[in-house]
Amino acid sequence: MEQKTDIFLGYKEFRTEHYNKWEKSQSKRYFEYRKKWIENAQNLVLEEFPLHLDIAITNVCNLECTFCARTVRVEEGTWRKAQHMSLELFKKIIDEAVELGTYSINLNLLNEPLIHPKLIEMVRYAKDKGIIDVFFHSHGGLLTGDKAEKLLESGLDRLLISIDSPYKEKYNKIRVLSDFDLVMNNLKQFKKMRDEKGLLSPVIRVSIIQFPDVSHKEIRDAKELFLQYADAIGFQQYVDPRKEIGKDKKYIDGYKSEFVCHQPFTRLSIIEDGRVSPCCLDYDQQLVIGDISKQSLKSIWKSIKLNKIRETLKKGEFYKIPACATCERAIDADQGIHMSNENTEPTA
Repeated sequence: MEQKTDIFLGYKEFRTEHYNKWEKSQSKRYFEYRKKWIENAQNLVLEEFPLHLDIAITNVCNLECTFCARTVRVEEGTWRKAQHMSLELFKKIIDEAVELGTYSINLNLLNEPLIHPKLIEMVRYAKDKGIIDVFFHSHGGLLTGDKAEKLLESGLDRLLISIDSPYKEKYNKIRVLSDFDLVMNNLKQFKKMRDEKGLLSPVIRVSIIQFPDVSHKEIRDAKELFLQYADAIGFQQYVDPRKEIGKDKKYIDGYKSEFVCHQPFTRLSIIEDGRVSPCCLDYDQQLVIGDISKQSLKSIWKSIKLNKIRETLKKGEFYKIPACATCERAIDADQGIHMSNENTEPTA
């Protein structure tokens, strides 16, 4: 039977006309990328290069969100030493990615990109070199003044602001050290500045983690509030930050799952010191397959380590990979558990 994977698992997005207008204005290469992003993942097509890179330009964040895997590890004392990726290393990654044909980059992996002092320069460099889709997630609290103005002029394609609830009291409780009113004001002002300049980019998406206690009313209220000040709203599956879901789960000999994760076939994740993993949820670097500060992107993509992971997944044996065996998304998909809010758009 032909193997397929579900790139849409646990995600749903709603868009405004501005988003649609922005997308229609994109180049032929952009649509080539979006087509491959879906079809390659669904059919486990392996290109000569990663379609997408998640790049942690820093491992620092100024919040202590209760649901964040970074917060958990900071509290446990297992988080990495605070560090920004050097501009030199970032440029090496971009140069090699562009030469290979990589289409998109996201400047996140459990961090706040707006903290990096070279963020604007990094965005500009990636765009000038030819990366089609440059974007990042932010909590929005630092999106102010000169930084916001320069970001609008940087060439950034998409800005994804994580707010997680339309209710001030709930937001302030779960997003520790943030402030709902401040973030909402920053969001409104950023969109106003963009629109007054007559710019299509960056498109703005509000991202919401769909926690287990979320109600249909909260989802409706979120859409009504945030679509006034953003071009899209995305609802994403909650993932256990402690990775305890499958810790004690047992599998019978010869068990073959129908679940195959698409990430090792379509993307790579690179942390601030250059270590590379095939999974954006590899919080503890259990799946490190190389170091781009010492190796080429091409050699890592074609490495024996990564091919072994791909083959294990294709055999339906995700549970034999320790980091995958405790992945909530993998376990849910294996058991046929689906969210009510999914199957609309890919997760990047």
